[in-house]
Amino acid sequence: MTNEHNHRCRAGTASGLLSPTPKGALGLLCLSASLLGLVPGSASAAVSCTADNTITANVVVFDSPTVFNRLGAQNPNWITYALRRDVIDTRTGLPESAGGVLTPGFVGLRPDKRPRPLIVRSVAGECLKVNFTNLLAPIANPNDVQQGPAQGQPGALFNDDQVASRCAGFHATGTELVGTIASDGSLVGNNHPGADVAGNCAPGDQKGSLVGPGVSITYQLYTPHEGAYVINSYGATIGSEANSGNLAVGMFGGLNVQPKGARLYRSQVTEEELRLATVGSTALGQPVIDYEAVYPNAAPWIAEGKAGLPVLNMLTATRELVHSDINAIVVGPNPDGSFPPSTYPLESVGKSNPALPNRLEPYREFSSVFHDEQTNSQVFPRWYNDPVLAYTLAGVKDQFMINYGSGGIGSEIIANRLHTGPMHDCTDCAYEEFFLASQTVGDPGLLVNAPANTGIEACDPQAIAGPTCWRDPINLANGPIAGNFALFQEDPSNVHHAYTGDQVKIRNIHAGSFEQHIFHLHNHQWLFNPNDDNANYLDAQEILPGSGHTYELANGGAGNRNQTVGDAIFHCHFYPHFAQGMWYHIRNHDVLETGTVLAVSNANDPQTPTEGFHANPFELRSGQPMVGARALPDGELPDGTPIPAIVPMPGKAMPLMPATVSVTPVDRGGF
Repeated sequence: MTNEHNHRCRAGTASGLLSPTPKGALGLLCLSASLLGLVPGSASAAVSCTADNTITANVVVFDSPTVFNRLGAQNPNWITYALRRDVIDTRTGLPESAGGVLTPGFVGLRPDKRPRPLIVRSVAGECLKVNFTNLLAPIANPNDVQQGPAQGQPGALFNDDQVASRCAGFHATGTELVGTIASDGSLVGNNHPGADVAGNCAPGDQKGSLVGPGVSITYQLYTPHEGAYVINSYGATIGSEANSGNLAVGMFGGLNVQPKGARLYRSQVTEEELRLATVGSTALGQPVIDYEAVYPNAAPWIAEGKAGLPVLNMLTATRELVHSDINAIVVGPNPDGSFPPSTYPLESVGKSNPALPNRLEPYREFSSVFHDEQTNSQVFPRWYNDPVLAYTLAGVKDQFMINYGSGGIGSEIIANRLHTGPMHDCTDCAYEEFFLASQTVGDPGLLVNAPANTGIEACDPQAIAGPTCWRDPINLANGPIAGNFALFQEDPSNVHHAYTGDQVKIRNIHAGSFEQHIFHLHNHQWLFNPNDDNANYLDAQEILPGSGHTYELANGGAGNRNQTVGDAIFHCHFYPHFAQGMWYHIRNHDVLETGTVLAVSNANDPQTPTEGFHANPFELRSGQPMVGARALPDGELPDGTPIPAIVPMPGKAMPLMPATVSVTPVDRGGF
């Protein structure tokens, strides 16, 4: 993590264009240095938090049934944090802005948003105000605890790992408290008043800085240093894996703090969203982008609760955080998007580290949250509960994850044997082809409308020729599911996207409480200390539970010294861990990706549309490519999977437009 820096200017709110070339300009506002002082030994920062130096995040926590990959690993009793604007009333399907009422137990993510850990972003030397509401159901494990056969029988799905307490809070490491200890979101010292210290938070109840279902609380925080920090809840800390409370069922997030003066934009969006932010084109066809564009005040964006909100800027004019994407573009306060030399120690004295890209340029930020020993139902539970195979499959199940996505080798091999999923017809695949590359199994953590285990979840390995294992029991065949499609174009899979030559910072946190991991990245390196020009090169670094690191890619950034195009895998370097699903890609592109044109967009052209948008609320849940659209080929989906629109970084030259290509299904003769 980088040191706290001395620069005291931040970007003011502005409208208009922030050009991808160094011609744009945004105004600056400067904070008084007196606002940033700390009182030594004080429990709170001596900070005057004002509207100009405070980011506000309206956050909720709720029960969120979640699927982790395209084969069907899932947990109906998952829990997640999210921005309040990103949830809906499940009884009406409406967001709060369109008349939905957010009631504990009746809340879900808006249908077009993929479940991911909440990423809250702040700026070093500024304040973070979190308006938090507990929307958990009053009773733990509210969704389908028992599925399939009786508990203890082969094939049983039993997800009851939520802790009985419904207490919840928002505790962010790496922050200072503003005001009182009530902003800590913890149960320590006098932060839990009353005689019944061990009592649970009943619905409508508050215990110090923890709240029960239906109760809201505001946390005032100060974020002094750049870095990656864990968000969790101390409302329930006993039970589940290693007495980690609800960490094993997804109740965590990340806080990414940027250098002083930083401005925050989205990095990956849908094709429609990039088109909404496009106001022209260059002579070579690249889009001219308005980074301050807003969603139209029209259907379907009104019903989705997005009308008038910024499309790419993560903050509104009043500095409310309205996008919590795991990926971001971070821009400096200067007119061309750069940071001043005072941002980093070497640059502040006129020097630079020759191993690194120009650190004063904007950078692309990737959030990678490691979490382990997760509670979830396996894709083919009778295989994992079989008295013999249980031992064989114990170390290859979907249990270790990154960003709520998993790609364990066990279920992928079983799917191959049952001729389902993208690997259904690979007759010679073996070993790491099943979980370290996308050509066989598709991108890791990809979600589809109908998981590959649909209809064959109860397959019994002891009766492999029986009716439970085959959708076509006469011919003992499965094959691709007709009409199936990928979901969530903005973030369809466990892949971070960049253009070659982009400066990249990876924010890596470990939200688990039990295992240690080693973050290992192929084809790229970083320095142990980017502020030391004599620091060691690394391509692997240990990360402990509850900790966080920032890795700044050296040797030219994305693509490394040779500007290599394609996938660079990263994963936990402990073999059982990435065999249990803990792997991801960074995909480096050398052409401009404006996103796959989707079927629901009703566009006038499958390659370079000028008009056409989805008609009904949340239809962008579907990632089904339009016929003739540029997309990624896939072993199961004949129209391919969607490519996100990758937002170019301001101040840098844009890549060239790609050639006109499309995905065509090919009959390979059954192989």
